[in-house]
Amino acid sequence: MGTGERILIIDFSNYEDFPIGGYLTFARNMISSFGSDLALAGITTSRNDPVGRWFKKKINNVEFDFFAMARYDSTKTKKIIPDRLVNYLLIKYYRKRILDIGINNIFLQRQESLLALSDCKRNICYSFAGLDNPLVNSKYSYGGLMAHWFEDRFFKKIGVASLILGRGDEKAIQNMLLRSNGSMTGREVIKFPTRIDTTIFKPCDRDKARLKLNLPEGAFIVLTTGRLAWWKGWKFMIDSFMEFLKQSHNALFIMVGEGEDYDKIKLYISENKLADRILLTGRKGGEEIASYLNASDLYIMGSYKEGWPTALMEAVACGVPVCATDFSAVDEIIIEGVNGYIVRNRDEHQFAEGMVRAARLQKPVKNDHVTRYSTDRLKEDILNHWQLI
Repeated sequence: MGTGERILIIDFSNYEDFPIGGYLTFARNMISSFGSDLALAGITTSRNDPVGRWFKKKINNVEFDFFAMARYDSTKTKKIIPDRLVNYLLIKYYRKRILDIGINNIFLQRQESLLALSDCKRNICYSFAGLDNPLVNSKYSYGGLMAHWFEDRFFKKIGVASLILGRGDEKAIQNMLLRSNGSMTGREVIKFPTRIDTTIFKPCDRDKARLKLNLPEGAFIVLTTGRLAWWKGWKFMIDSFMEFLKQSHNALFIMVGEGEDYDKIKLYISENKLADRILLTGRKGGEEIASYLNASDLYIMGSYKEGWPTALMEAVACGVPVCATDFSAVDEIIIEGVNGYIVRNRDEHQFAEGMVRAARLQKPVKNDHVTRYSTDRLKEDILNHWQLI
């Protein structure tokens, strides 16, 4: 890739470990695939990084042109001003300084980022991280009141993008196009699944993984990974696990991740006297998550909504049987009776039965339909669709 064909990613993350979730994961996959052909504009959680100007920063031993729009405290999960609003205002404020780097190709994955750059006249690739309206399930009570207005503005501006990718299945893409009320008529949205690092997420020996993590050898381990937020269905999963315990008395439920509902989950575990049955690990890196996956007997996911769920892809890539609720792309990841089961109704008893059925599947389960979406093919797949200038 020539110097004139570099890509500028603008995202509300530090591109290392904050904030956790699908946006960060995909940005890090881009870093892994494109390396220093990228320039990064985002935020910093380091005291040493300058703010408001371009500088050189090493991430994973690769040096990048980096622009930090703000310094953030990574310990706070909910702030007075929503991150989306902060991101929009920061991009508007620093827009000229960011664009002064002279890169014409811009990759965006947040709606408010596109709104802030809608008249910049650059070659924009916009990638939907999820196809739902993000404000409908906002952790701020007033978010839902602005949801329709926000999405209407976004749909009116998305025409500036040269390429539109959708990290969701065809049904989710079509539902999003219907919500645009004609604003996206004639525009193609390319189905573009999230990617996984298959050098990390692959089947490994269960006993060795348990020994590494100091987990009990004889327990039946149920695992979930990801953000600890209500829309991930943590209460539903815990309630379903309590039903599952009636049939699997030696089961242990491990929840890997962090999020705004951490304290609520701890309280709910305590109220139900499950402290010896449910383990909250906090944030873990990719290699540790892969170890937890390989140490587990069953992976569960109880989300109300998803885009193309990377966490579920990682579980299947490790050969772990899965049981999940019905959300976008789940039918393309779970092959029922082969690598897991999908429970269409949000019923704890039915989900527990699905867990029992999935637990009977032999590890490692079929995963080649997932491993084809490896990070080592991301660069090629994007450039097949996106003509850089």
